[in-house]
Amino acid sequence: MLRWVASGRRYFSRTIGLGVGEPATAEQVDRILDRFAEAGITMFLLQSFPHCRPAEYETWLHDRGLEPFDAQDRVFRDGRPLGTLPQTVREIAVERVTPAVAEEWSEFLQRVYRLDTGPWLPLLIDRRGWHQYVARENGELVAARGMYIGADGMAWLGMDCPVPGVMTEDYAPDAAICAHMIEDGLANGAGAFLADIEAPSDEMDTPAYRYFSQLGFSRPYVRTHYARL
Repeated sequence: MLRWVASGRRYFSRTIGLGVGEPATAEQVDRILDRFAEAGITMFLLQSFPHCRPAEYETWLHDRGLEPFDAQDRVFRDGRPLGTLPQTVREIAVERVTPAVAEEWSEFLQRVYRLDTGPWLPLLIDRRGWHQYVARENGELVAARGMYIGADGMAWLGMDCPVPGVMTEDYAPDAAICAHMIEDGLANGAGAFLADIEAPSDEMDTPAYRYFSQLGFSRPYVRTHYARL
């Protein structure tokens, strides 16, 4: 259970994995809702996966006034080498964020997401397991994404900025970053990768599905966020 009172954003206050490792209980759901209320957090999410147990889990959420807020497609690839990718006509350069450009990267994320993170965001640079990347076109910073490689070799790709399909219709910079991250992740010991498509399509016909497929990803499941609307 994550809580961030200051942000006022649902995605910073949510549950992760409830009902997956072991069956959830109605009492757990009540305790979670009580904890959010005690902290004064009214914007939060409870996640639902196809793997959640017991079968009554989503019924408990509905009974407590929670409704589906949005859905995201989880995508996954194993640790096989990256194949040959289609050539593009655009010259998009991807670079790893170093302390020298940490401030520029941090300002970009805060401006696009309209957040004030204070001094903590640049602390991710050179932090163990964390890898941050930016894409530039004509010298201008146009996109960013982060990767965290856990001790088990699982690499999570997130912090995409701007979010393709949500904040921008230009998917090319994120595709370039993701390709670079797979190569870099494999070189840094990653054995598998997971990410999310935050603008899901039932037909799976957006550019995000195409470039994740080209990178060797597949969609194992869809997760749904429940909230009080």
